[in-house]
Amino acid sequence: MSSPVPVNPVDPAPAAGRRAADGRPRAAWPRRLHLLPALVLCASLAAAAEPSLSGDPFRGRELLSEKRCTQCHSVWSHGGSLGPDMSTAVAGKSLLDLVGDFWNHTPRMIDAMIGRGYAWPTLDRREMGDLLSYLYYLRLFDEPGDATRGELAYAHLRCSTCHNLAGQGGALGGSLDRFADFPSALELGRAMWNAGPKMQQAQMGRLKAISTFSGGEMSDIQAYIRSRGRPADRRVRLLPLPDPARGLLVFRAKRCDSCHRAGGEAPDLRASTLALTVSQISGTLWNHSYTMSGWMRERGIPFPRFTEPEMADLIAYLYFMGFVSEEGDAKRGATMFRERGCARCHEGPGARVSNLAESDAVRDPIALSAAMWNHAPEMHSLMAEQAVAWPQFDPGDMEDLVAHLRGAASVQQHRKP
Repeated sequence: MSSPVPVNPVDPAPAAGRRAADGRPRAAWPRRLHLLPALVLCASLAAAAEPSLSGDPFRGRELLSEKRCTQCHSVWSHGGSLGPDMSTAVAGKSLLDLVGDFWNHTPRMIDAMIGRGYAWPTLDRREMGDLLSYLYYLRLFDEPGDATRGELAYAHLRCSTCHNLAGQGGALGGSLDRFADFPSALELGRAMWNAGPKMQQAQMGRLKAISTFSGGEMSDIQAYIRSRGRPADRRVRLLPLPDPARGLLVFRAKRCDSCHRAGGEAPDLRASTLALTVSQISGTLWNHSYTMSGWMRERGIPFPRFTEPEMADLIAYLYFMGFVSEEGDAKRGATMFRERGCARCHEGPGARVSNLAESDAVRDPIALSAAMWNHAPEMHSLMAEQAVAWPQFDPGDMEDLVAHLRGAASVQQHRKP
């Protein structure tokens, strides 16, 4: 598979009035996206262990409007209501599972667009990469926490026993006012991790239990701190851009892979972080840090500390592990290719439409996604004429199908003179 061409890194400042590459004004990102606004992920999509997706999420956000996706779909409740909210629909799904979802709903989307007089929007490989990059970031970013819920969680977890906020509370753990500068709970989570052994020892002594987070409590507590705290100034502090490729290096340098690896003793991080946001991953890391520190001591591994960019990079990597998918099963994919009827039109020299084994797109999941999307109206019409049911894909099916198509393409390539 050829490596995708990197695009230029995106300027993180979300200022209104900035112009895109074509000279038009670039819309500002939503306020809730200001923490980790963009990056470019470049490499091969061959393995989930190596972060790999090229795309410009700023451009992907613009494409949602340009291609009229927002006529039917919303993002965080802003937009149309005919289709599902995109920020909810992508939760817990890998890239190829998203592609499968797109495919499953294609007939309904085609009929809805025809009914409204809209032309089917086509997407080239770069545009598909931009959209998928934006969808990846929708779940990585947090929606704003709720300060009212945060006040309740702050009291329930008895944070004031050791910490003070706006001059009220304990003195053992110091003031939390300095975290009021940040729009996200990421820096709070990093500080808690670094102080974990000391904090947990104090909690065991005073509270007789270690406080743990559930759901969006960390994000809500951050919102409460931001609303009540007394920071040095009122300027919002934006953290460095997260980079999953750097996060992989952090994962290895901190020896996380000593336990979190295939067949290892610790949980599969890919499965346990895919559906979580930044603050939820931060809370999960804290919840398990006491157990993890015990494992580390037994194995002679020093308890890791994280600098400001390292935690963001690590969390971006943990989330990205699941998004880029695992390698599928080619044998299952071959069976599916025949049973779902794909082979009738797309296999062998006598293929009715095209022999997918001869297409370069099957070597690149993003290009394959764009090809499937662009040819969907033609396929919808042809299948309706032949009274053939539209094939549906369950989670994991697309990984298997792609594995089969890659294998078939390799065989086809070796047969060429």
